Amino acid sequence: MAARTNAEDNFVHETGNRQVEQIAKLEASQEHMATKADIESLRADMEKLKSDLTWRIVIAMSIMTAIFTAIVRLPAAGA
Repeated sequence: MAARTNAEDNFVHETGNRQVEQIAKLEASQEHMATKADIESLRADMEKLKSDLTWRIVIAMSIMTAIFTAIVRLPAAGA
């Protein structure tokens, strides 16, 4: 097996350093991207919001039905 020369060692070292620098640049440029934990947290928040909104709609519809029923059962004004 042939021994590496200084030039070959330097090339391998520089290539490794460039790859490390490129990876570091990519990681730094993507700090603003969401992680899996962020997505799961958002999903849980959306489910809670959907549940809350559903109950609000059910309550509002019940109130509107009660008001409508009360209006329909009022005696006629001239009767």
